[in-house]
Amino acid sequence: MAKNVLSDDSTITIPVRNLISILGAVAISCWAYFGVLERLTSIERDLGAHWEEIEENDNWIDEFEPPAEVKDTITRVRNLEQHIVILETKIETMLRDK
Repeated sequence: MAKNVLSDDSTITIPVRNLISILGAVAISCWAYFGVLERLTSIERDLGAHWEEIEENDNWIDEFEPPAEVKDTITRVRNLEQHIVILETKIETMLRDK
């Protein structure tokens, strides 16, 4: 019985067409892998930048304090609304009493 021995001198025969197909598949696989890896890296970088901007906006919203003029205007409008309600009540009372 003959033994199959694998050594430095062993030879393998493969058709050139199959060898080119295998090399092409390996090349395309590597290109696709690195393309996906590059895209993921780009998305992660963009996501990090967006989160930084979101946190800055959130901090700005939490720390927002309207100017004194705006606060004063809001107070004055609320007072005017209360006076309007009082006047409407007085007018309704006057019209009912007639």
